[in-house]
Amino acid sequence: MSIDPMQLSESLGTVALAVGGLGVASYGVVDGLKLFPWIDLAGFERLFSSRRTKGGRSWPMLQRAGLDPLLPTLQAAYGKDALELMKAQYRSGRSKGDLQRTLRQGVRIGFGVMSQSEIFHAAYEIGIDEQAAEQAAAALIAARNQRPPAAGETQVNEAEPVSAEQRSALARLETAIDARIDAALVLAEVQYVTQTKVIATTVALTIAFGVGYFLEANPLVSFIIGIAAVPLAPVAKDMAAALQEAVRALKTR
Repeated sequence: MSIDPMQLSESLGTVALAVGGLGVASYGVVDGLKLFPWIDLAGFERLFSSRRTKGGRSWPMLQRAGLDPLLPTLQAAYGKDALELMKAQYRSGRSKGDLQRTLRQGVRIGFGVMSQSEIFHAAYEIGIDEQAAEQAAAALIAARNQRPPAAGETQVNEAEPVSAEQRSALARLETAIDARIDAALVLAEVQYVTQTKVIATTVALTIAFGVGYFLEANPLVSFIIGIAAVPLAPVAKDMAAALQEAVRALKTR
């Protein structure tokens, strides 16, 4: 029994498009499920953990959140609802939106109003050694005291010059904070994509098994279709076209 290559290419292309279409539909269902904040905040636990910050995204597994030490600084800048602001900006664009700029600006503003001991604690929690944390905190306070007083105010503290060691420690602190923010946002983005794919795959498997049950299809076939749906979704059309071109090339030989 001979097999027509063109019929084979059309069949494989149709299957690829259908499976990819299931993946696209599954992603659509996940987008609809983002009405639930827990799903929309996937990956947020890599920024602020629910175990250390009230209002963080609950996650069953213990994961290290990169920005927990900076939350007091952000709250000093944006108020007690700073975490809600971070959540809103995370939902709207995550690392590609305004969140990165808001985090950096919030830390700088917060350091401008915090006490020296609070700055030292935040710097030490970030990973700066004790001596450098003390020097960085002293540098920030000294820089703050060097600013001219506002109209109607008097100079309370005598300004002290910032030493070279303090400037070096402050530069180390700023570099460590920028690196911590960048790393936390990358990890959050990766976890967001991973969790979204897992949820979409679960939806695809549910649909595949449900349709397969009504069509009395082999459960193994339903399982394979459900598992392949999400990875095929972005490349379904390209894969179908590639299959047709490959079969067409074989036929001409």
